Amino acid sequence: MKRFNDKAIIITGADSSLGRVTALQLAREGANVILLGTNSTLLEHIASELPEDHTWINTGNHLAVTCDITNEQQGERLVSHILDKYHRVDGLININTEVKISQALLTELAKTKGSIVNVSLLSDTSQQWSLTAYKKAYEDLTAHNKQLALDYGSKEVRVNGVHAGLTVEDSDDIDNVALFTEQSPLSKLLHMEEIANAILFLASHESSIITGTTLAVDGGLSLTL
Repeated sequence: MKRFNDKAIIITGADSSLGRVTALQLAREGANVILLGTNSTLLEHIASELPEDHTWINTGNHLAVTCDITNEQQGERLVSHILDKYHRVDGLININTEVKISQALLTELAKTKGSIVNVSLLSDTSQQWSLTAYKKAYEDLTAHNKQLALDYGSKEVRVNGVHAGLTVEDSDDIDNVALFTEQSPLSKLLHMEEIANAILFLASHESSIITGTTLAVDGGLSLTL
């Protein structure tokens, strides 16, 4: 059985490279994917790429929505739209997006005992980076996830995170690549699929007892900080 059969998963920052790869993997695992971002043309293109499963267990429909989920009213309208189409919300994946969880969204996630995965991606944050800034970003995300996990635990909504390093898509930046590979024990850049694998694990039932955790998907760079 596919891990996300008939589940409705929201991805913010879906019009990014990682958003696209994550959406593709979710769709292959049976999810109904709701793509959120600011570039409507790109979102529609990504939605058209997603495989659809028309078996009895999955409707196979995906949504591309231009929406500011940080706005309470827009967030509530989005949840209403998702419920009209899928009748449930099972997960929220935030890719480099600061999101205030609306009461409407939290209520629906509690119904499904859903999960939130907050993702920070080094290559999406800045063209220039430092080890100090990377450590600070990791610490901030870790603290944020722990607090949300404590806040939402009573509702059985899990909150975890992924802190990702430099990817092969950034290989043209020689200085950044050298800094990253010299400092990380595995000495290699990440593939988007490797980051998405970690995201899907934390969003799935396979991690049903895990909350408040932030995975460093960075070739071991975080070990050296």
